[in-house]
Amino acid sequence: MSLLIVIPVRNEEARLAPGLALLADRLRACGFEDYAVIVADNGSTDGTAALARASGDPRVRYLRACEQGDKGAAIAAGWAAASPAVTVLAYVDVDMATDPEALVRGFRLIAEGPADLVLGSRWDRAARVVGRSWRRTFLSAGLSLAWRLLPASVVRDPGCGLKLFRRSTWQALPPVAGGFAYGAECAERAARRGAAVATIPVSWTDDDAGRIRLGRAAGDYARAWVRLLAAR
Repeated sequence: MSLLIVIPVRNEEARLAPGLALLADRLRACGFEDYAVIVADNGSTDGTAALARASGDPRVRYLRACEQGDKGAAIAAGWAAASPAVTVLAYVDVDMATDPEALVRGFRLIAEGPADLVLGSRWDRAARVVGRSWRRTFLSAGLSLAWRLLPASVVRDPGCGLKLFRRSTWQALPPVAGGFAYGAECAERAARRGAAVATIPVSWTDDDAGRIRLGRAAGDYARAWVRLLAAR
């Protein structure tokens, strides 16, 4: 089995190279080599594309996924572009705020059979969270609480930027709307179709350079919440 890691990006010339280097270093430290990376660009106008193409790592491929600044559409396009050898699909945020070591644990849970999808959580008692501001903690806690109100919800930390799917599990899903909530909505819909879900604790370090558009993200999660509630 092999792992495809998609990194959705938009105007990330400052963070892409350090993020790719950290990802490679952490996976190498774990003794994990069976992976590929797609940098899925959703509308960059800076030097992101040139940096991705010049990474020098044969595992890294650049994909102009879409133009509309849609994180979910970029993830979906990256996953759809996986080579035939790939059996596990994942995405992580470019800042690597979530320690990439969790990718290895998640991959093994799927490769060894117990899980069809693995979700990272910063709310697990064994998780380690460093440097998160009170404002971000409040927003993350509110999102987590709202998500848990969904009937039979399986996602404990919708905003955590680490999710892995068995490729066949993701491919069996009907089309899912893009946006910031794409991974969480895919996970809920897969669980409703019988997929086995595992949640793992992560180590997460806040990135002061983060530029998440909170208003748009909140809207995306709210719309996904309504869709999932209506489809219960």
